[in-house]
Amino acid sequence: MINSTQTIRILSINESFDSLGVKVVSGYCSFNHYSKDGVVEENLAYRAKGAPAMSISSLQATGVAIGYLDLRTIDNGTYKSKVATLVIRSFIPTATVVESETAPTQAIAPVPVAPVKKPQPRENRQLVGAGVAASNGKGRLSVVDINTDDIPF
Repeated sequence: MINSTQTIRILSINESFDSLGVKVVSGYCSFNHYSKDGVVEENLAYRAKGAPAMSISSLQATGVAIGYLDLRTIDNGTYKSKVATLVIRSFIPTATVVESETAPTQAIAPVPVAPVKKPQPRENRQLVGAGVAASNGKGRLSVVDINTDDIPF
């Protein structure tokens, strides 16, 4: 199994359900990679089942796909070719690709925020000294006060 983690953009979605009623999506996605010519965009078939399928179908997004490459061998008589399919086990959406040309955009007015009042300082604040408990050997603890000026930090 060839594990794969890559950022993909969903190009097409075909939705279906298996015999147990679990959602299955498949289609084509694109990803970018570097070659001697620079950045190249490639298309790849994908399929997902369950929770990743739900997030892909509801968001139609760009995201990070974690899964493996399934290589199927197709025999054409004279030669055999391998077709790669990305099987997505986990999908983390990063940005949605939903665009609407007909929906008007409205400017949202900022909501005024009430100022936060700081608590008033108390007049009679006192520092609390550190104390150490020491056993006196009879099963009882005695508290010893330590001067906070002797602490090196």
